[in-house]
Amino acid sequence: GTVLEVKETIGLGKTLDVIIYDGLLKKNDRIIIGGLGSPIETRVKALLEPLPLKEMRDKKTKFRAVNEVIAATGVKISAPEIDDVIAGMPLQSYTDETKEKVMQEIRAEVGEVIVETESSGIIIKADTLGSLEALTFLLKEKNISVRKAGIGKISKKDLADAESNYDKEPLEAVILGFNVLRDADIAGNEKVKIITGDIIYRIIDELGEWQKQQTDILEAKALDNLIRPCKIQLLTGYVFRQSNPAIIGVDIIEGNLSTGTSLMKSGTAITIVKEIQHEKENLKSITKGKQAALSLDKVTVGRQIKEGDILYSYIPQDDFREIKKLMKFLSKGEIDVLKEIAEIMRKVNPVWGV
Repeated sequence: GTVLEVKETIGLGKTLDVIIYDGLLKKNDRIIIGGLGSPIETRVKALLEPLPLKEMRDKKTKFRAVNEVIAATGVKISAPEIDDVIAGMPLQSYTDETKEKVMQEIRAEVGEVIVETESSGIIIKADTLGSLEALTFLLKEKNISVRKAGIGKISKKDLADAESNYDKEPLEAVILGFNVLRDADIAGNEKVKIITGDIIYRIIDELGEWQKQQTDILEAKALDNLIRPCKIQLLTGYVFRQSNPAIIGVDIIEGNLSTGTSLMKSGTAITIVKEIQHEKENLKSITKGKQAALSLDKVTVGRQIKEGDILYSYIPQDDFREIKKLMKFLSKGEIDVLKEIAEIMRKVNPVWGV
Protein backbone atom coordinates (compact mmCIF):
# COMPACT_ATOMS: atom_id res chain seq x y z
CA GLY A 1 0.00 0.00 0.00
CA THR A 2 0.84 3.72 0.18
CA VAL A 3 0.61 6.09 3.15
CA LEU A 4 -1.86 8.86 2.25
CA GLU A 5 -1.71 10.86 5.47
CA VAL A 6 -0.18 10.79 8.95
CA LYS A 7 -2.37 12.32 11.65
CA GLU A 8 -3.24 12.38 15.34
CA THR A 9 -6.41 10.43 16.15
CA ILE A 10 -8.18 10.86 19.50
CA GLY A 11 -7.67 7.79 21.66
CA LEU A 12 -5.10 6.26 19.32
CA GLY A 13 -2.34 8.84 19.01
CA LYS A 14 -0.53 9.03 15.67
CA THR A 15 -2.17 6.92 12.92
CA LEU A 16 -1.66 6.27 9.21
CA ASP A 17 -4.32 6.64 6.52
CA VAL A 18 -3.30 4.03 3.95
CA ILE A 19 -4.61 2.78 0.61
CA ILE A 20 -4.06 -0.95 0.15
CA TYR A 21 -3.69 -1.65 -3.56
CA ASP A 22 -2.48 -5.26 -3.55
CA GLY A 23 -2.94 -8.27 -1.28
CA LEU A 24 -4.36 -8.72 2.22
CA LEU A 25 -3.38 -6.96 5.46
CA LYS A 26 -4.33 -8.34 8.88
CA LYS A 27 -4.26 -7.08 12.44
CA ASN A 28 -0.89 -7.99 14.07
CA ASP A 29 0.86 -8.28 10.66
CA ARG A 30 4.41 -6.96 10.63
CA ILE A 31 4.95 -4.15 8.10
CA ILE A 32 7.82 -2.17 6.63
CA ILE A 33 7.26 1.47 5.65
CA GLY A 34 9.61 3.55 3.50
CA GLY A 35 11.54 6.30 5.25
CA LEU A 36 13.77 9.22 4.30
CA GLY A 37 16.55 7.44 6.19
CA SER A 38 16.10 3.71 6.85
CA PRO A 39 12.87 1.75 6.29
CA ILE A 40 10.63 1.67 9.39
CA GLU A 41 9.58 -1.69 10.84
CA THR A 42 6.44 -1.96 12.96
CA ARG A 43 3.37 -4.14 13.69
CA VAL A 44 -0.30 -3.43 12.93
CA LYS A 45 -1.93 -2.79 16.30
CA ALA A 46 -5.38 -1.96 14.90
CA LEU A 47 -7.10 -1.66 11.53
CA LEU A 48 -9.98 0.79 11.21
CA GLU A 49 -12.26 1.12 8.19
CA PRO A 50 -14.51 4.12 7.53
CA LEU A 51 -18.20 3.36 7.79
CA PRO A 52 -19.88 2.61 4.44
CA LEU A 53 -20.18 5.57 2.04
CA LYS A 54 -17.89 7.70 4.23
CA GLU A 55 -14.70 9.44 3.08
CA MET A 56 -11.64 8.33 5.07
CA ARG A 57 -10.03 11.80 5.10
CA ASP A 58 -13.16 13.58 6.38
CA LYS A 59 -12.50 14.60 9.99
CA LYS A 60 -16.12 13.78 10.93
CA THR A 61 -15.95 10.23 9.56
CA LYS A 62 -16.41 7.44 12.11
CA PHE A 63 -14.46 4.19 11.86
CA ARG A 64 -15.01 0.56 12.85
CA ALA A 65 -12.31 -1.87 13.88
CA VAL A 66 -11.71 -4.82 11.52
CA ASN A 67 -9.36 -7.76 11.58
CA GLU A 68 -8.27 -7.59 7.93
CA VAL A 69 -8.52 -5.50 4.78
CA ILE A 70 -8.09 -6.39 1.12
CA ALA A 71 -6.78 -4.59 -1.96
CA ALA A 72 -8.39 -1.32 -3.12
CA THR A 73 -9.36 -0.46 0.44
CA GLY A 74 -8.68 2.68 2.42
CA VAL A 75 -7.79 1.93 6.03
CA LYS A 76 -6.54 3.69 9.13
CA ILE A 77 -3.63 1.87 10.80
CA SER A 78 -2.64 2.23 14.44
CA ALA A 79 0.92 1.02 15.06
CA PRO A 80 3.88 1.77 17.36
CA GLU A 81 7.12 3.51 16.25
CA ILE A 82 5.56 5.53 13.41
CA ASP A 83 6.57 9.07 14.48
CA ASP A 84 8.99 9.39 11.54
CA VAL A 85 6.60 8.12 8.86
CA ILE A 86 5.71 10.68 6.16
CA ALA A 87 2.91 10.75 3.62
CA GLY A 88 3.65 9.33 0.18
CA MET A 89 5.77 6.41 1.40
CA PRO A 90 5.25 2.77 0.33
CA LEU A 91 4.18 0.08 2.79
CA GLN A 92 4.38 -3.75 2.70
CA SER A 93 3.69 -6.58 5.11
CA TYR A 94 6.40 -9.22 5.63
CA THR A 95 7.32 -12.48 7.31
CA ASP A 96 10.71 -13.76 8.48
CA GLU A 97 11.19 -15.43 5.09
CA THR A 98 10.29 -12.35 3.01
CA LYS A 99 11.82 -9.61 5.19
CA GLU A 100 15.02 -9.03 3.18
CA LYS A 101 13.18 -9.12 -0.15
CA VAL A 102 10.57 -6.62 1.10
CA MET A 103 13.32 -4.37 2.52
CA GLN A 104 15.01 -4.25 -0.89
CA GLU A 105 11.72 -3.55 -2.69
CA ILE A 106 10.83 -0.73 -0.26
CA ARG A 107 14.29 0.85 -0.57
CA ALA A 108 14.07 0.71 -4.37
CA GLU A 109 10.62 2.27 -4.38
CA VAL A 110 11.69 5.05 -1.99
CA GLY A 111 14.72 5.72 -4.21
CA GLU A 112 12.34 6.44 -7.08
CA VAL A 113 10.19 8.93 -5.18
CA ILE A 114 12.72 10.82 -3.02
CA VAL A 115 13.11 14.31 -4.38
CA GLU A 116 16.38 14.88 -6.24
CA THR A 117 18.21 18.00 -5.11
CA GLU A 118 21.20 19.94 -6.42
CA SER A 119 24.52 21.16 -5.01
CA SER A 120 23.18 24.73 -4.80
CA GLY A 121 19.77 26.34 -4.60
CA ILE A 122 17.00 27.26 -2.18
CA ILE A 123 15.61 25.25 0.77
CA ILE A 124 12.05 23.88 0.53
CA LYS A 125 9.82 22.22 3.12
CA ALA A 126 6.37 20.67 2.67
CA ASP A 127 3.82 18.67 4.66
CA THR A 128 3.92 15.54 2.48
CA LEU A 129 6.24 13.89 0.01
CA GLY A 130 3.70 14.43 -2.77
CA SER A 131 3.59 18.17 -2.05
CA LEU A 132 7.39 18.28 -1.93
CA GLU A 133 7.64 16.60 -5.34
CA ALA A 134 5.04 18.97 -6.83
CA LEU A 135 6.81 22.04 -5.44
CA THR A 136 10.19 20.82 -6.69
CA PHE A 137 8.80 20.09 -10.17
CA LEU A 138 7.23 23.55 -10.52
CA LEU A 139 10.41 25.27 -9.31
CA LYS A 140 12.54 23.34 -11.81
CA GLU A 141 10.15 24.40 -14.58
CA LYS A 142 11.11 27.99 -13.69
CA ASN A 143 14.84 27.08 -13.58
CA ILE A 144 14.99 27.57 -9.80
CA SER A 145 17.44 25.13 -8.20
CA VAL A 146 16.60 23.26 -4.99
CA ARG A 147 19.52 22.49 -2.68
CA LYS A 148 17.57 20.81 0.12
CA ALA A 149 14.03 19.43 0.24
CA GLY A 150 12.41 18.06 3.39
CA ILE A 151 9.18 17.13 5.13
CA GLY A 152 7.92 18.93 8.23
CA LYS A 153 8.21 22.32 9.89
CA ILE A 154 10.98 24.83 9.23
CA SER A 155 13.78 24.36 11.76
CA LYS A 156 16.88 26.20 12.98
CA LYS A 157 18.97 23.89 10.81
CA ASP A 158 16.98 24.95 7.72
CA LEU A 159 17.62 28.59 8.62
CA ALA A 160 21.36 27.91 9.02
CA ASP A 161 21.47 26.04 5.69
CA ALA A 162 19.72 28.92 3.90
CA GLU A 163 21.99 31.51 5.55
CA SER A 164 25.05 29.62 4.31
CA ASN A 165 23.85 30.41 0.75
CA TYR A 166 23.96 34.17 1.32
CA ASP A 167 27.66 34.80 0.70
CA LYS A 168 27.71 32.57 -2.41
CA GLU A 169 24.37 33.56 -3.95
CA PRO A 170 22.09 35.95 -2.00
CA LEU A 171 19.08 35.12 -4.20
CA GLU A 172 19.24 31.51 -2.95
CA ALA A 173 19.15 32.44 0.76
CA VAL A 174 15.48 31.44 0.77
CA ILE A 175 13.23 28.92 2.53
CA LEU A 176 9.89 28.03 0.91
CA GLY A 177 7.36 26.27 3.12
CA PHE A 178 4.17 24.70 1.79
CA ASN A 179 1.52 23.83 4.39
CA VAL A 180 4.13 23.81 7.16
CA LEU A 181 4.74 25.75 10.36
CA ARG A 182 8.08 27.00 11.64
CA ASP A 183 9.70 26.42 15.03
CA ALA A 184 8.51 29.04 17.52
CA ASP A 185 11.80 30.95 17.49
CA ILE A 186 12.34 30.84 13.71
CA ALA A 187 12.00 34.06 11.76
CA GLY A 188 13.58 35.44 8.63
CA ASN A 189 16.49 37.83 9.00
CA GLU A 190 18.38 40.30 6.81
CA LYS A 191 20.09 37.38 5.08
CA VAL A 192 17.29 34.79 4.79
CA LYS A 193 13.84 35.20 3.23
CA ILE A 194 11.14 32.78 4.47
CA ILE A 195 8.01 32.39 2.34
CA THR A 196 5.17 30.13 3.52
CA GLY A 197 1.61 29.47 2.44
CA ASP A 198 -0.98 26.88 1.47
CA ILE A 199 -1.14 27.63 -2.28
CA ILE A 200 1.92 26.42 -4.20
CA TYR A 201 1.57 28.82 -7.14
CA ARG A 202 1.22 31.82 -4.84
CA ILE A 203 4.40 30.84 -2.94
CA ILE A 204 6.34 30.52 -6.21
CA ASP A 205 4.97 33.86 -7.50
CA GLU A 206 6.03 35.56 -4.24
CA LEU A 207 9.50 34.03 -4.61
CA GLY A 208 9.76 35.41 -8.16
CA GLU A 209 8.71 38.91 -7.05
CA TRP A 210 11.19 38.88 -4.14
CA GLN A 211 14.06 37.68 -6.33
CA LYS A 212 13.34 40.43 -8.88
CA GLN A 213 13.36 43.10 -6.14
CA GLN A 214 16.59 41.72 -4.70
CA THR A 215 18.20 41.58 -8.16
CA ASP A 216 17.46 45.29 -8.63
CA ILE A 217 18.89 46.11 -5.19
CA LEU A 218 22.04 44.04 -5.77
CA GLU A 219 22.59 45.52 -9.23
CA ALA A 220 22.13 49.04 -7.89
CA LYS A 221 24.73 48.28 -5.19
CA ALA A 222 27.07 46.91 -7.86
CA LEU A 223 26.77 50.24 -9.70
CA ASP A 224 27.89 52.05 -6.54
CA ASN A 225 31.21 50.19 -6.76
CA LEU A 226 31.88 51.45 -10.30
CA ILE A 227 33.06 54.83 -11.61
CA ARG A 228 29.82 56.42 -12.78
CA PRO A 229 29.47 58.79 -15.75
CA CYS A 230 29.76 62.42 -14.72
CA LYS A 231 30.18 65.71 -16.57
CA ILE A 232 31.29 68.95 -14.87
CA GLN A 233 32.26 72.47 -15.89
CA LEU A 234 34.94 74.55 -14.17
CA LEU A 235 33.37 77.88 -13.19
CA THR A 236 34.94 81.16 -14.31
CA GLY A 237 36.00 83.47 -11.48
CA TYR A 238 36.02 80.77 -8.79
CA VAL A 239 39.68 79.72 -8.61
CA PHE A 240 40.52 79.56 -4.91
CA ARG A 241 43.97 78.02 -5.38
CA GLN A 242 45.87 77.34 -8.62
CA SER A 243 47.77 74.18 -7.50
CA ASN A 244 49.03 71.87 -4.72
CA PRO A 245 46.12 71.08 -4.76
CA ALA A 246 44.11 73.22 -7.16
CA ILE A 247 40.82 74.38 -5.64
CA ILE A 248 38.14 75.58 -8.03
CA GLY A 249 34.40 76.00 -8.17
CA VAL A 250 32.51 73.64 -10.50
CA ASP A 251 29.02 73.05 -11.82
CA ILE A 252 27.84 69.40 -11.86
CA ILE A 253 26.19 69.30 -15.28
CA GLU A 254 25.21 65.61 -15.18
CA GLY A 255 25.71 62.49 -13.10
CA ASN A 256 27.19 61.84 -9.68
CA LEU A 257 30.73 62.88 -8.70
CA SER A 258 32.51 61.17 -5.79
CA THR A 259 35.83 61.76 -4.06
CA GLY A 260 38.55 59.56 -5.52
CA THR A 261 37.14 59.89 -9.05
CA SER A 262 39.68 60.54 -11.82
CA LEU A 263 38.78 63.29 -14.30
CA MET A 264 39.73 63.74 -17.97
CA LYS A 265 39.36 66.11 -20.89
CA SER A 266 40.49 64.05 -23.90
CA GLY A 267 40.88 60.38 -23.07
CA THR A 268 43.61 60.56 -20.40
CA ALA A 269 43.12 60.96 -16.67
CA ILE A 270 44.66 64.25 -15.59
CA THR A 271 43.60 64.65 -11.96
CA ILE A 272 41.79 63.06 -9.03
CA VAL A 273 39.04 64.60 -6.91
CA LYS A 274 40.53 64.78 -3.40
CA GLU A 275 37.75 66.70 -1.65
CA ILE A 276 34.28 68.08 -2.40
CA GLN A 277 32.98 71.08 -0.46
CA HIS A 278 29.38 72.27 -0.77
CA GLU A 279 28.05 75.13 1.37
CA LYS A 280 31.05 74.81 3.74
CA GLU A 281 30.44 71.09 4.24
CA ASN A 282 32.76 68.31 3.07
CA LEU A 283 30.90 65.67 1.05
CA LYS A 284 31.73 62.19 -0.25
CA SER A 285 29.70 62.79 -3.40
CA ILE A 286 27.55 65.38 -5.14
CA THR A 287 24.90 65.13 -7.85
CA LYS A 288 23.65 66.92 -10.94
CA GLY A 289 22.46 70.52 -10.60
CA LYS A 290 24.68 71.48 -7.68
CA GLN A 291 27.80 73.58 -7.46
CA ALA A 292 30.81 72.80 -5.29
CA ALA A 293 34.46 73.61 -4.72
CA LEU A 294 36.71 70.71 -5.73
CA SER A 295 40.19 70.00 -4.47
CA LEU A 296 42.07 68.57 -7.50
CA ASP A 297 45.41 66.83 -7.24
CA LYS A 298 48.41 67.10 -9.66
CA VAL A 299 47.03 69.89 -11.87
CA THR A 300 47.52 73.63 -12.15
CA VAL A 301 44.72 75.97 -13.17
CA GLY A 302 45.91 77.77 -16.29
CA ARG A 303 48.01 74.83 -17.49
CA GLN A 304 46.37 71.37 -17.55
CA ILE A 305 42.93 72.84 -16.76
CA LYS A 306 41.37 76.24 -17.43
CA GLU A 307 38.28 78.07 -16.22
CA GLY A 308 35.28 77.08 -18.34
CA ASP A 309 36.71 73.60 -19.20
CA ILE A 310 34.37 70.62 -19.44
CA LEU A 311 35.70 67.56 -17.59
CA TYR A 312 34.38 64.00 -17.52
CA SER A 313 34.82 61.14 -15.09
CA TYR A 314 37.56 58.83 -16.36
CA ILE A 315 35.93 55.38 -16.57
CA PRO A 316 38.14 52.28 -16.87
CA GLN A 317 37.13 49.89 -19.68
CA ASP A 318 36.08 47.14 -17.25
CA ASP A 319 33.83 49.54 -15.35
CA PHE A 320 32.34 50.77 -18.65
CA ARG A 321 31.46 47.21 -19.69
CA GLU A 322 29.82 46.52 -16.32
CA ILE A 323 27.91 49.82 -16.41
CA LYS A 324 26.48 48.89 -19.82
CA LYS A 325 24.86 45.84 -18.16
CA LEU A 326 23.29 48.12 -15.55
CA MET A 327 21.98 50.85 -17.85
CA LYS A 328 18.45 50.58 -16.43
CA PHE A 329 19.74 52.17 -13.22
CA LEU A 330 21.16 55.22 -15.03
CA SER A 331 19.21 58.38 -15.82
CA LYS A 332 18.82 59.44 -19.44
CA GLY A 333 21.35 62.22 -18.81
CA GLU A 334 23.90 59.74 -17.41
CA ILE A 335 23.42 57.50 -20.44
CA ASP A 336 24.06 60.47 -22.74
CA VAL A 337 27.26 61.34 -20.82
CA LEU A 338 28.35 57.69 -20.97
CA LYS A 339 28.04 57.87 -24.77
CA GLU A 340 30.07 61.09 -24.84
CA ILE A 341 32.80 59.45 -22.74
CA ALA A 342 32.86 56.43 -25.08
CA GLU A 343 33.21 58.76 -28.12
CA ILE A 344 36.16 60.55 -26.47
CA MET A 345 37.91 57.28 -25.57
CA ARG A 346 37.36 55.80 -29.06
CA LYS A 347 39.20 58.69 -30.70
CA VAL A 348 42.29 57.14 -29.10
CA ASN A 349 41.22 53.47 -29.25
CA PRO A 350 38.43 52.67 -31.77
CA VAL A 351 37.47 49.43 -29.98
CA TRP A 352 37.51 50.87 -26.44
CA GLY A 353 34.79 49.31 -24.27
CA VAL A 354 33.55 47.00 -27.04
